Amino acid sequence: MAGIWLNEDNSHYFMTRAEKASDMNEIRNFIMQYKGTNVERMFLSGNSQKTSFPTFAGEAIYQDADWELLDTAPDSNITKWCYAVKDLEDKNIDLYSMWIDLLREIDISPWISMHMNDVHNADDIDSLMHNSFYKNNLDYRRAMHRDEKWEDRQLNYLIKDVRDYHFAILEEYFEKYDFDGIELDWMRFGNHFPVGYEDTGREVLNQFMKDAKKLALKYEKLRGHKIELAARVPVKPETAYDMGMDGVGWALAGYVNCLIPSPFWHTSQADIPVERWKRQVNGTGCLIAPCLEICLRQYPFPKCKNEFQLNTLETMRGPAMSFIDRGADAVYLFNYMDEQRFAYENSSYHEIITEIGNYKAMQKGRKRFILTFNDRQPEGVPSDARLPCVLKKDTFTGFRLHTGNLQENTSRLVLLSLKDKNSIGCDDLAVYVNSVKCIYKGEYDPGSPKPISPVFAWTIPEKAFKDGYQVIEVVTGEKTYIVDWVEIIRE
Repeated sequence: MAGIWLNEDNSHYFMTRAEKASDMNEIRNFIMQYKGTNVERMFLSGNSQKTSFPTFAGEAIYQDADWELLDTAPDSNITKWCYAVKDLEDKNIDLYSMWIDLLREIDISPWISMHMNDVHNADDIDSLMHNSFYKNNLDYRRAMHRDEKWEDRQLNYLIKDVRDYHFAILEEYFEKYDFDGIELDWMRFGNHFPVGYEDTGREVLNQFMKDAKKLALKYEKLRGHKIELAARVPVKPETAYDMGMDGVGWALAGYVNCLIPSPFWHTSQADIPVERWKRQVNGTGCLIAPCLEICLRQYPFPKCKNEFQLNTLETMRGPAMSFIDRGADAVYLFNYMDEQRFAYENSSYHEIITEIGNYKAMQKGRKRFILTFNDRQPEGVPSDARLPCVLKKDTFTGFRLHTGNLQENTSRLVLLSLKDKNSIGCDDLAVYVNSVKCIYKGEYDPGSPKPISPVFAWTIPEKAFKDGYQVIEVVTGEKTYIVDWVEIIRE
């Protein structure tokens, strides 16, 4: 069993518990819900730009708050967050220390996760989420020549003040909390250097990680136990390297004990090349835990009309099993937190944390493998999104989906959605999997998540299916079609 590494966001508990956040039973019960689940490590995020705890190195979330203004919107998340953190401080309750102790009580390894370059609410410079260091140093932004997207407003790690500010927060985590390990989350938000300076930036981050490792070794002696380092990095080793985050190099140098290849946020990514990561860090002991993000889109918005869809247990099973078959040491879950009414139905959150990572349990349910895209690429590299894709007459168009190892006695379907097409004839398209023609089944409802246009299914002959990648080819002889969704289902 690979197990789950679960990330707990820095705001979620405070927003969902509000005035109950300081209740001792609530604090305990929050952690105890994970007892007996597949969660092996819990990554407690304590900061975005501001912290969710009293701080001497940075600023707590409520600092500089206009309380009268907050009181005009008592049900807003930011109001709940500020009041909850302030209430815990006033009552002298050290929430993160309590959680660390409780996690050890139920044999879950406690970790801290630090956002390394967070720009939530970047479109609103007056947002309470921004600290004074950010607001007072707008010339420290990484992209001074353009302002097109949030990540352009990230801070520039080539600037020593930026590095020193974040390293001081890192030191504070070590000083305040007795954790088993700390994750440097470089995927919040993933771009750390001026456009074109990623090679220079790589050396800067290498030194930052080296210094972080020295800090861990120092506190190992003080705490009397091993303290590990992890890093969240882009999905592919070469993408991480080209963006200045040399995860493989950090493992080879002994700076990190774990790497977490991750999308940013726009979509989950089922095709994370775990075996490539494992091969490149072979001999270092570095663990690889690919990340499942909660969001799911088949291609970027605004083109994608499914603006906000989420993974379900079915769409998690497929990638999680594929990750394990490819050699994953754990499955890392990001943005999967309790009390998210928009995300879960009935008891599915508990089902997720008790089933994902347990290969035998995952084998029993329906598994969905949906074609998505990498939502973080190096500057100058185009998106690898394959959809929407125009089918050319009499031309085979191929798509690749990794579905893990072959399982016997399961039916398999290819699902396609065609933009603005409500019906098709059985001869309108020919669909092949691994060179074998599939049998048209008709319209099919896979359940959520799904595209806006109807979905059509083809049965995959048993002889076509194999371990690893399945190559789907589609060809049309007459009409023009735009493929909007590609999926394989194993039932």
